Amino acid sequence: MPKWVKFFTNLMIVIVQISILFAYVGFLWPLGYLYEGYHGDVAQAVLDSDDFLRYSAHHLTAGAMASFPGWPYVLLMAVGSAIWIGASIMFAKAMVKLLNNVVEEDYFSQNNIAAVKRLVVAQCYVVIGDFFLAGGNQLTSSWLRGYNNGAFSQTWTDTIDAIGLLIVLKVISVIYERAMTMKAENDLTV
Repeated sequence: MPKWVKFFTNLMIVIVQISILFAYVGFLWPLGYLYEGYHGDVAQAVLDSDDFLRYSAHHLTAGAMASFPGWPYVLLMAVGSAIWIGASIMFAKAMVKLLNNVVEEDYFSQNNIAAVKRLVVAQCYVVIGDFFLAGGNQLTSSWLRGYNNGAFSQTWTDTIDAIGLLIVLKVISVIYERAMTMKAENDLTV
């Protein structure tokens, strides 16, 4: 492996490990949603957020504000963001394992198969988290006539994209596992 490829792979490992640390701190985010729900008037808190953008042509009525389902929104966003953060950590750890194996030039190993399978499992959790987040963001779109433009702004389209990535990762996993089986068979015949 060329030295510059090894250097940039190690640099990527460090960046991913730092992002894992930040992701652990990110578990405070779901607590923010629960805090918002505990203190009431979730609709007003959402409207006051810098992350919430309103559709300019729609006027918000007092009835819409009063009927906003605060606790369902809070629970959807808190659960969805917690699942999503946990899945991101799982995904990043599997990537670190794969990148470490690339640096060690260990391309065909059972550890890599396990790491690729962890990527697929992590993406499954991302899809589940996206369903919760898209549901919560749908509530703000339907009741408050606006959309989340900040963190955890997943929509149904993002959920479909996550399912597409899950399919791609699963195909890669199956192909890699089959390649490992073929390599093992080839090693036995030589």
